[in-house]
Amino acid sequence: MINTYLYHSDEHVSAGNEEQIALWQQDSAKKIWVDIQFNENDIEQHSELLATLGCHALAITDTFRKRHPPKLEIFDEHIFLLYRGIHSIENNLKYVHQQIAFFISERILITVHPQASMGINAVLTAEQSKGSFSPPITIALDIIHKSAGIYLERTLDFENELSAIEDALRTDSSESALLQLASYKAELIKLKRIFNYHNLIFEQLKNFSDEDLPIDSILHAHKINDVAERLERLHSLSQMHYDICGDMIDSYISITSHQLNITMRILTVVTAVFVPLTFLAGIYGMNFEYIPELKYRIAYPALMTTMLVMAVTLIIIFKKKKWF
Repeated sequence: MINTYLYHSDEHVSAGNEEQIALWQQDSAKKIWVDIQFNENDIEQHSELLATLGCHALAITDTFRKRHPPKLEIFDEHIFLLYRGIHSIENNLKYVHQQIAFFISERILITVHPQASMGINAVLTAEQSKGSFSPPITIALDIIHKSAGIYLERTLDFENELSAIEDALRTDSSESALLQLASYKAELIKLKRIFNYHNLIFEQLKNFSDEDLPIDSILHAHKINDVAERLERLHSLSQMHYDICGDMIDSYISITSHQLNITMRILTVVTAVFVPLTFLAGIYGMNFEYIPELKYRIAYPALMTTMLVMAVTLIIIFKKKKWF
């Protein structure tokens, strides 16, 4: 599916399909946004279209390659940028990600993605409500900024979730909370990797001089810095939450181990007290006829007194050693 938005000289924008591309090519003063949502069956057709629009062959190959890491490349006529956008949100930190390719020049913006994009839809709605569209580079940065904003909103909300999990770790539901923490930690690793790629991309973009880029980057430097700062904040937040999850897991394991040690210490004390008593009981419980002490009238009270003294003595010793 191809949607096009053609910029007219009177700031009017007409929405249409790929037929508008011919009108754009005939008038060098016009600008256009070409949004391509593809599936596996029409990759070849879209590749040919991108080639006719001046996109580099290697960039086209990267566009349709599955699970390509985010990247930035500067060509003579356009900027090529691969970004990890959002198709939908399942729950908490679990997103359905998708790869979005941007081809950006002064006159054209091309966005290529396999599914509907939350960032593109949000920016498209905002642009249509204005009645006129922004320049291609501005729209591309707005899409990334909006997508990063969705990431940021969910990441900030995750702080409340962490507080709830921290409370749950102190209750009987601590096992399920621990499993949840491990799941969140795995999701945060993925987000850290994604945001790190995005940070590197915008650090590169900020470091390019205006002569190196096929667009006037000076006019958009503030917007580029704004997006870069948001991505940097996302990376630091995801790193912080990852560390917090790890600390909570380590704390839970430490507390559990401490509680287990206390339990084992008490059981050890009980065992240590009753082992000598069991030894004495075992000796005098043997079925021999000639056990000397069996003939003494005070044998039983003497044995019980001995066992009691031994038990009390051991308890006093263990108490002084603070074993319980």
